[in-house]
Amino acid sequence: MSTMLKKILLALLAAAALTPGLASAQIGPQPPTPMVVDLKKVEVGSWAAYTTTLGQTTTNTKLAMVARDASSVSMETLIEVGKAAMMRGKMTMKIVVDPDPTSAAKPIKQVVMQMGDRDPMLAPDNMPQKFTFTKPDPHTLVGKETLKVAAGSFRTSHYRTKNEQGTADVWVSEDVPPSGLVKFTTSWMRAGGQQLPGITMELTALGKGAKPTITKKPKPFDPQMLMGDALGPGGRQKSTP
Repeated sequence: MSTMLKKILLALLAAAALTPGLASAQIGPQPPTPMVVDLKKVEVGSWAAYTTTLGQTTTNTKLAMVARDASSVSMETLIEVGKAAMMRGKMTMKIVVDPDPTSAAKPIKQVVMQMGDRDPMLAPDNMPQKFTFTKPDPHTLVGKETLKVAAGSFRTSHYRTKNEQGTADVWVSEDVPPSGLVKFTTSWMRAGGQQLPGITMELTALGKGAKPTITKKPKPFDPQMLMGDALGPGGRQKSTP
């Protein structure tokens, strides 16, 4: 996979409501994605919406549980990238997980991506391996806090992870299905002490009644489909107005 394509995927995945751990694993502290809600008890159709900022780029995401059976849970994240990003538009990511992804030996069963209204395709083979779900480490608990965000006020548990690259803070609540994420922030340093833009993800709304967006059988992964959205004629990067 080309370096540019990896950067495009990272920019999108960093905005997904289930992927703070994936984003930070690339360039900062490495907390796994928090999961504090029992997926077996979440009402199918429950959704949570978030706004994420990374430097000058803003993305809106909506995470929804769209299906569940005895052996799996399907969640979709609709990601809408703002005008300042290199790659603009909408992407839907479907992640099929074990009903208890925090303890299963193989928590991720399938990852599917759909760019806009195009046909869905499977994610690159190595992508599912990058998703990890766990209950937050109690040793990293900062404390219990009532946190006010755009979606309202929530009684949360605040966890903080640090390493030589920076700090990641996450606030979670069992009252926020389907994952429990209320807010996520990072501040990190590049080798040599150079400051990098942090990520802030914040809950903006909760609701019910979500339906699956990805309904077709996914095709094999096609990197050219992604490159076509990000690049203009002749393979050159599109300019931003």
